[in-house]
Formats: sequence, C-alpha cells, structure tokens
Amino acid sequence: MGKRNHNQFIKRQKELERQRKATEKMARRQSKNARNETVEGSVGAESAPAEAEA
Repeated sequence: MGKRNHNQFIKRQKELERQRKATEKMARRQSKNARNETVEGSVGAESAPAEAEA
C-alpha cells in the first residue's frame, strides 16, 4: 500500500516539472516576441522621420 502513495508522489513530481518547463518555455517565447516587436517598432519610427526629411 505504501508503494502506491510513493508512485503517486513521483507522478505528481513529474507533472509539476512538466508544468514548470512549459511555463519557462512560454515565458521565453513571449519575451522573444516582445523583443522583436520593440525592435520593429523602433526601427519603423526612426525610418519615418528620415523619409520625411528627404
């Protein structure tokens, strides 16, 4: 009977680890998208005045 509880504990630990990795991966993807949007936004803002001056 103790074996069943230990197996449930291991299963729960694996589940928490998968959830933690998924959260980290989602955060990395969101930060990558945020960086790309800010770079595109700043490049677009800088090129617009240059075109107006020319």
